[in-house]
Amino acid sequence: MIPHSYCIFDHFYYKWNKLLAGQVLVHSHVQYEIYYFHGGRCDYVLGDRTIPLQPGDLIIMNGLTPHCPKVDRSAEYVRTMFSFDPHLVQLFGHNLLACNPLKPFETLRNHHIRLSTATKTECEDILSRINRYYYSEDPVHRNRLLAAFYDLLMLIYELCRGEMESARNGVSDWERYVQQIVAYIEEKYMEDIGLDRMASELHMNRFHMMKVFREVTGMTVFDYLFKRRIDQAKLMFHHCPDDSVTDVCYKSGFKHPSHFSRVFKKQVGTAPDPYRKQIREFPFS
Repeated sequence: MIPHSYCIFDHFYYKWNKLLAGQVLVHSHVQYEIYYFHGGRCDYVLGDRTIPLQPGDLIIMNGLTPHCPKVDRSAEYVRTMFSFDPHLVQLFGHNLLACNPLKPFETLRNHHIRLSTATKTECEDILSRINRYYYSEDPVHRNRLLAAFYDLLMLIYELCRGEMESARNGVSDWERYVQQIVAYIEEKYMEDIGLDRMASELHMNRFHMMKVFREVTGMTVFDYLFKRRIDQAKLMFHHCPDDSVTDVCYKSGFKHPSHFSRVFKKQVGTAPDPYRKQIREFPFS
């Protein structure tokens, strides 16, 4: 049986009609997000914009821009939403990354799409397939889940092609600040980096850097760094089945196997070795 820790998205709700306190408050995060509105009455707040939603509306977000729904509770509010880490696309392999599936998120950052009837049907079919396979224990279904997710990203790419060619979207100073930190960690997460070095190389004040990152993302800089390393370790267990746990520990940026094991178990819910063994039984590819 594949435990929940093998689910590939950070959060996933399909045709969800309940309201959770954290979802209706303005929030931000480092993960990318896809939001689809099925029905109800809702205005979506995205940065300094408020978008009156219609069924069939799709929103993509880089996550850092503050966002939340403003829901009229007189009608049932139904939506599908999931967030994911950008490096998840490494699971697609080199050939499928020739056309960058994350380009809409990187270029437009946040974008609202009103789907046509035909495109709405296509999008809802893909979302239904993602939901069908998301919790399956069948290794074939795990690959079909990835195929459906890739299909959705390519549909979004196609719908955003014109806007990407003439993108002029602005970005707040704090969001730009956090993007610099995230980009730095993405480049150097395998190295032995500390706050002083990071602040110096980014030409930032250490304490201001820590404060802004925490306020925008809800995480500390080191929380994000360790999460990035653990996510990379999980990808390596998929892509490099012959690597030992110790190999993955060092290659993902950790210096001590015991620390790696503690952080891995805390974030994933299981120790690295059992995770590695189950990956061999239920691989993504």
